[in-house]
Amino acid sequence: MSTHVMIDVEALGTNNDSQLLSIGACEFNGKGDVLRTFYRVIDIEENTHVNATPSTIVFWVDQGPGLLELLNDKGGKPEYEVLYDLAAWLAERREGLELWANGTKFDISALESLYKAHGCPVPWKYNADRCMRTLRRFAGNLDIDFNGRPHHALDDAVWQAKYVAAACEKLGLDL
Repeated sequence: MSTHVMIDVEALGTNNDSQLLSIGACEFNGKGDVLRTFYRVIDIEENTHVNATPSTIVFWVDQGPGLLELLNDKGGKPEYEVLYDLAAWLAERREGLELWANGTKFDISALESLYKAHGCPVPWKYNADRCMRTLRRFAGNLDIDFNGRPHHALDDAVWQAKYVAAACEKLGLDL
């Protein structure tokens, strides 16, 4: 039996070595029901070097106060602690884990790069990645209500999970 987890990160850039601001994830079933969630903000004040891309900084400024809220979140934890927390959260359901993202080239590869940079094993199998973007291409636009704040890692992950479930249903695929 598969365990489906949608993951979303918010970052200061579009490269897989960009500074991550937050990580959101949710376990979901084939009906789009969210079974459990994970959300952490990364405290970037401890970093001596922050990787960012100018276009992403402009994007965040255009979004309003969202970036400042993340940067000022006093509940943020050091990056290595957030990675440990995510690994522990995923370990509860490691067997049969299918890790979804809205495209696998950024969210998942950025996390893999961070785990390796910290000398930690990646907490999912090399072939666990699944691509929501591919499903969107074949299922087309689906009317899935978004609840929450756009560009909030957990709210985005929950919406994406609901989209994957609806797309699979439309395409006649079993999750």
